[in-house]
Amino acid sequence: MKQKLRRENLSYLPPTIALRKEAEDALAAAAEAGSEAEARRIVADINRKILDGNRRAASGPPLNLAPFDPERVVRSWRERQQR
Repeated sequence: MKQKLRRENLSYLPPTIALRKEAEDALAAAAEAGSEAEARRIVADINRKILDGNRRAASGPPLNLAPFDPERVVRSWRERQQR
């Protein structure tokens, strides 16, 4: 199976690890958002996925991920905009 994945240039991550990566990417996207509203939407979307992931018994390592604080993310976004 591993050889087939490599040969076809595919990868597989357990759902919990994939969600951690998606959360990391979402936080980076929120930091680069074009508006505060967009940053809040990105955080709200990933927080819904995190809460859902924490509720489900997914395969792979434990999720161990808390939802992001939208106010903290937006405060960081504002600081970045002022630079």
